[in-house]
Amino acid sequence: MAKYTGTAARQRLNSVMANHLVADFAAHGEEVVAKLRKEKPAEYMKLVSAILQSTSPSENPATPPYTVVERQIVRPPAHSDS
Repeated sequence: MAKYTGTAARQRLNSVMANHLVADFAAHGEEVVAKLRKEKPAEYMKLVSAILQSTSPSENPATPPYTVVERQIVRPPAHSDS
């Protein structure tokens, strides 16, 4: 077994964990996300927000910014040019 240290260890752990999460999500993700959305909507929105923020703006150019405020999705105020 290879010995990993420092950055290599973090990269290896990230890779192993990502593979595990992909497999876990494939097996259970749809039902868990639906349950989270119904039972804990604020936590669901935190998850959605974290996922959307992890993508670059060029990947989602038309996605408007949202803020989660006490279980409500709030659009930022419109800016007037005058």
